[in-house]
Amino acid sequence: MRAELARQQKSQRDVAAQVGLSQASVQLRLVGERPFRAEELAIIADWLGVPAGQFLPPLATAGVA
Repeated sequence: MRAELARQQKSQRDVAAQVGLSQASVQLRLVGERPFRAEELAIIADWLGVPAGQFLPPLATAGVA
């Protein structure tokens, strides 16, 4: 998400305004101290014009045939 925010020249304050959080709360989420809620990811993805799945870790495929 941080890379996409930088690419679109959006700040943490911009994200905070979109999801109704403080800038400090967004910072904690971006550095992994707190998880994003699914609703927050959906709002941010829509705002940035990207799929919400872009912000999720890849699924583990080890051992899948």
